[in-house]
Amino acid sequence: MAGPDAVLHDARPRLSRRAALGLGAALLCGAGRARAQGAARAAQALNIGLVPFLSTRQMLGVFEPMRMQLERQLARPVQFYTAASFAKLMANARSPDQPFTMMPMHLAVIATEDWGFRWVVRSTMQSVVQLWVGGIGAAALSGPQALRGRRVAVGDPLSVVTLMFQRWRADNGLGEALSLAPYPNLGAALKAQQRGETDFVLAPEGGLRDALAGSDVAVSPVLRIGGVLTPGFVASPSAQPADVEALRAALLAFRLEGVAGGASGARYAPVASGDAEPYRAYAAEARRLLAEAGVR
Repeated sequence: MAGPDAVLHDARPRLSRRAALGLGAALLCGAGRARAQGAARAAQALNIGLVPFLSTRQMLGVFEPMRMQLERQLARPVQFYTAASFAKLMANARSPDQPFTMMPMHLAVIATEDWGFRWVVRSTMQSVVQLWVGGIGAAALSGPQALRGRRVAVGDPLSVVTLMFQRWRADNGLGEALSLAPYPNLGAALKAQQRGETDFVLAPEGGLRDALAGSDVAVSPVLRIGGVLTPGFVASPSAQPADVEALRAALLAFRLEGVAGGASGARYAPVASGDAEPYRAYAAEARRLLAEAGVR
């Protein structure tokens, strides 16, 4: 006569009460671990780097409304970081501790095509790039040749705005007749122009609005140079797919009602084929500058 364990070899195996209780405990343990991991993930801050077109204090200040809104959307802490320079931002972006970074379009091209990053979203804000002077109602310049012998304050050398202006200067045959004075960021360049160290400051309108937020400083545009999209967001290879999708959804829903036109209040859209095409030429020059800074 078969012993009591023979049923375990039946065509339809059944578990003993002890085995069933053990499996149930294991499943409960597994579910508990999954819930604990989910809770830990929700409690863990999502780290996002910001391109430093302003000083650290200004960047974290003007982007605080976005950070707060993302926290509500994602139901987890969000921490924003910035860097001393664009090159340092790009070096930081490759750290697993910073899975997401806000980057200008030309640097996002490098990150997505050379380093295995993924696009999260692009900005929908087209920002006009102009030369500006302090005060209201300054007369517009007659054209590029009026800049001969003048000095322009510019931001970081890796900024797409600076790279655009260098190309514009060459295309208009100005060369060394128009000198550029580099400053760490737009805020510093703006202050230099106000102190009289330069004749003009180069700035995109979106960034300039952020730089002047809460200030009574007045500036006037004197010459249009071009236009650029304000920065978008990319995800590093270390970013979890679920986090990428969650951040994308939160950024697509991002709205700051009643906030006047700075880059910090831009709206976002999915990245489509061809969106990055106008920035490839600037990406090529940025690769060279990053290599000189030891960032590859």
